[in-house]
Amino acid sequence: MKNVLKGLFYYEAETCTGPLIDIYETADDLVFEVDLPGIDLTNLSVMVYEDLLIIEGMMTDTDDELQKYLCMERGTREFRRVMKIPIHVNTVAGDAFYSNGVVTVKFPKLKGKLIKIKIEKISK
Repeated sequence: MKNVLKGLFYYEAETCTGPLIDIYETADDLVFEVDLPGIDLTNLSVMVYEDLLIIEGMMTDTDDELQKYLCMERGTREFRRVMKIPIHVNTVAGDAFYSNGVVTVKFPKLKGKLIKIKIEKISK
C-alpha cells in the first residue's frame, strides 16, 4: 500500500527529481512549500488543473564568463512537479509567495456544509 500512495501525495527525498515540496494544513488553509533557492520568478509557473497543482520552471546558473567553475552541480535544468491536492480547497482564491528561497502556495479550505433534503411522498 505504501508504494501505491508514494507517488500520489508525496515523494521521498531520495526518489525526487524535482524541487522538494512539503504539504500541510492549518485551520483555514492548505499550504504547499517548494524549495526553489535562487530561481528567477520569470522562469516559474504555478498552475492548477482540476485537483492537481502543477509547478514548473527552469533553474539557471549565472552566465558570468569571468567565472571559472571547478565544480558545477547546479547547472541549468528544467523541472515539473505535479501534486494531487488532497482536500477540497478554493483553487481560484489561491495565493503564491516567494521568500528566502521557498515558494509558498496557499489555498483556503472549503468548509463542509450539511444540507438536508426534503423527502416528498408520491401518491399513486
